[in-house]
Amino acid sequence: MSIDLPNSVEAQLRTLAQQQGRDVRAVVEEAIRLYLEAAAITDVDSNDVAETQTALLAELPPIPDWKANNA
Repeated sequence: MSIDLPNSVEAQLRTLAQQQGRDVRAVVEEAIRLYLEAAAITDVDSNDVAETQTALLAELPPIPDWKANNA
């Protein structure tokens, strides 16, 4: 996969990698991974969460059964 970066960003990444004693590729891969993880976490619509919780609620056993470990 290729990513075209402005020269200034590439220079900053090279400087950062050098300061950290790491390979530029490792720095870029980590940055992309962290970005994707953050995007995945924040790309959740609250309505979707509520709908999913409601759907899963119907699958739970009644509380007395659950407390008695009869579920």
